[in-house]
Amino acid sequence: MSYRPRCGTAEALGLNYTWRELPVRRQPTKSSKLTTIPAEHQFYAEAEYADSIFRDALGDTEGSVAALNRALEAMPTYAPAILSMGSVLYQAGRTAEGRELFQSLLSLPKDATDICQIIDEAGTFLTRFGAYEDGMTLYRTAVKRFPDVPALLQGLGYCASNAGLHEEAVSANQRALELDPENQKLVNDLGWTLLKAGRLTEARETLDRAVSMDPSDELAQENLRFCGRQARRKTDEGGNPPVARRPPRKLRLQTDTISNDVAPQNR
Repeated sequence: MSYRPRCGTAEALGLNYTWRELPVRRQPTKSSKLTTIPAEHQFYAEAEYADSIFRDALGDTEGSVAALNRALEAMPTYAPAILSMGSVLYQAGRTAEGRELFQSLLSLPKDATDICQIIDEAGTFLTRFGAYEDGMTLYRTAVKRFPDVPALLQGLGYCASNAGLHEEAVSANQRALELDPENQKLVNDLGWTLLKAGRLTEARETLDRAVSMDPSDELAQENLRFCGRQARRKTDEGGNPPVARRPPRKLRLQTDTISNDVAPQNR
């Protein structure tokens, strides 16, 4: 299966943080500044979060972030607000605070609504932001808690590949594909990580399968062509091909440009 987050992106004052409209259903902890009963904490958190979305739509960035703060004050474990505020803090240069918020997602109950999807969105943000080390830490811990979620394994594979840990990347993508064997995008991802690991024969076979599964997938086609060029270059030069480059991992609701020389992965 493939997670498709129902979210939008707020772009104000150079910030590009993710808004969610799917509340996490769980009992909140007590707030030091609220005297209401626990059941009402989530109500206030959801109301403030909705207000932050509304203010962002009006271009009121300061008011939007203030509403996010109130949402987390009302319910510190409200995952959508954690995701949004964490990405705001990273882009504001307050990396340690953002990292702490994202890591807190990993301690939420396993049955929290959409928790795996929210964690994956946090990881996607980190990789797009270029914080691959933080992304790898997040995904490694997430995979230990949720070992059977393909999207988290896919994210770990992406981070490991960018860190040069090619065998870990291949292993993560193989496991993701075992869990979802008919997912053509995972086949393409595995082919790409095999290519970066220098396993060109396996990469070509895997990418050929990805193209045959979906002949309309231009990314898979370009990956296959690139693999072929690398194999020919290796044969011509009698040595190892140069390490393939990959553009930053994209957020799913945005469109990246496909390079003529290097094929991006579907992630």
